[in-house]
Amino acid sequence: MLNFSCILGVSSRGVSSVFTATVAGVMVAAVLLLAPAGLSAAEFFRSIDDLPLAPGLTEVVEEGVEFDSPAGRIVTAVAAGDVRSDTVIAFYRKALPPLGWSKTPGGTYHREGEVLTLRLESGGKAVKLMIRVVPAQPNMAR
Repeated sequence: MLNFSCILGVSSRGVSSVFTATVAGVMVAAVLLLAPAGLSAAEFFRSIDDLPLAPGLTEVVEEGVEFDSPAGRIVTAVAAGDVRSDTVIAFYRKALPPLGWSKTPGGTYHREGEVLTLRLESGGKAVKLMIRVVPAQPNMAR
């Protein structure tokens, strides 16, 4: 076995720290490189922590609902802002597939036993987005 402490001129504890820091740096770089464009600085929903907020939207936390059921989590997240609804739709159409969500012919998204539904209400310049994540039913077509 190769002794890196001799090669690097540091103690074995130092080699471990260098290795850990290097691995952590590589992992952070990989996440940033693999993230969809524009998501690296995005804000995320509190209740759906891996789902980004579309630019121009702010989460309305008090309107959201979250609980666990025997079948899995049930979450409704709400966001609002002065942004065009087609811009919000385009954002999620681009952002969801790299995050593992597959679009179905019915317009919902599926990922690992969950179904995500987007619903938009617009009035003038303001738009309100409701995102619902529920457990997938066993007989749901994908």
